[in-house]
Amino acid sequence: MYQAKDRVNRMPVLITMSDGTVISAAVRLTLSNKLTDALSTSDLFLDILAEDGEQQFVSKSAIRFIRASDGPRQTHQEAGPRPAAPGPLDPYTVLKLQRSATPDDVKKAYHKLVRLYHPDRIASFDLPEDMMEYARDMLVRVNLAFEELKR
Repeated sequence: MYQAKDRVNRMPVLITMSDGTVISAAVRLTLSNKLTDALSTSDLFLDILAEDGEQQFVSKSAIRFIRASDGPRQTHQEAGPRPAAPGPLDPYTVLKLQRSATPDDVKKAYHKLVRLYHPDRIASFDLPEDMMEYARDMLVRVNLAFEELKR
């Protein structure tokens, strides 16, 4: 069940579609390994692996609910129709850039933020664990934003 040929992280979920059908599948996760981040990308479709091992793409706008099916890692998530513009993970906002930014501007902003949030750099500050976790999460978001703009 859910044997992926590619080496990506997937999370088993139950997807309730707008018409009420329920699909048991494994959702492909982003680098952050969080279901909410996979749902928040600007992609219109969600990459899933059906129980029979077939890779499928489900329209995010056709999803009513998503619930993790392997325990308490993720809570019940309601998803409505997706806006045409990027959701919460807008790469330009994450990298603090204007939409007219050049590829060189993107690279400079990326390197600046990586230096700011890199765990090796902030380890010497003796910060509380929740602040370290925040920095790790921010670094993941910066990497995701850079990957999306690099395309």
